[in-house]
Amino acid sequence: MVEIVVSVGSIIFAIILIAAALLILKFLKNILVNTVLGVIALLAVNFLSQATGWGVNIPLTLVTIAVSAVLGLAGVGILIVLAVLGVKLP
Repeated sequence: MVEIVVSVGSIIFAIILIAAALLILKFLKNILVNTVLGVIALLAVNFLSQATGWGVNIPLTLVTIAVSAVLGLAGVGILIVLAVLGVKLP
């Protein structure tokens, strides 16, 4: 018969690793959702602005896409405010 020796320390370590993995996955999921929403909102603002003549023109450049991807909806809001204030976006 084979005896399996499991220490309390190894069980605690395994539980800590599982909890850390779940927290990392939750954090990455939130970042991914924020990025996707930001880019979709940027595209929607551009489409609606051109379709309705709203007057807010945010060029689709690497900088504006990066801002909307990193900051999400808040980044798109910042880009809209800058465009309304007349700041020329790169």
